[in-house]
Amino acid sequence: MDFSDTTVVIPALEEPGLWEVVAKTRKALPGAEILVLWKGYNDRAPKFKEKGVRAIKQESRGKGTVIIQVQRHRYVKTEIICFIDGDATYEPKDFIGLIGKVRKGYGMALGNRFARLDRRSMPEFIEFGNKVITVVANVLYFMWLRDSQTGIRAIRTSAFQSLDLREKGFGIESEMNIKMRKSGYRLVELPARYYVRVGESKQMKVIDGLRLLGIDFKFLFYRPGPAVGRGRN
Repeated sequence: MDFSDTTVVIPALEEPGLWEVVAKTRKALPGAEILVLWKGYNDRAPKFKEKGVRAIKQESRGKGTVIIQVQRHRYVKTEIICFIDGDATYEPKDFIGLIGKVRKGYGMALGNRFARLDRRSMPEFIEFGNKVITVVANVLYFMWLRDSQTGIRAIRTSAFQSLDLREKGFGIESEMNIKMRKSGYRLVELPARYYVRVGESKQMKVIDGLRLLGIDFKFLFYRPGPAVGRGRN
């Protein structure tokens, strides 16, 4: 199968599992472009070129700022854009189903970690917090997601570029979900594997969960601009 219509974006901050993610992605998605947004790796930057990876340095720290950077500079020219974390917690093979859904007309396809969760990969209080955030968002915005905070997703690039993204941290996932939904795009979920992180854990704290819960309410009065609805599914 050819994935030349797809670009996979990997934000990375000194992630020891990055090369594993790159290798698995290349094997799972032949023909796809791999774009790494990196911070650090100053002594290893040449490896990106050696491994056939397009690499762009992050302008600022924060997962949201990286995704906004990709959007603002329009780095991606393919029809589909995918996001995956660089810590090897996600399985790139799961992109195949997600990309298939976008090709069939969905605006965004998300991987549901709770369908195939390795219990060692996520503490129970983190799982509970994620589910609360998801349920609240579902109620407020009439969505039917089971894992709103997932870090593996495929999006139609035209839809991604139409979003006015602002969140600089982990709240970017909630913002994308809500703004896609409010803009009239169809969302879908598929099961996704979630492994124990390679390297030091960066699991969220309780205060981070409370901030994410607040973001659920932040966009209650958001209205898409006149150009946002173009190309919706």
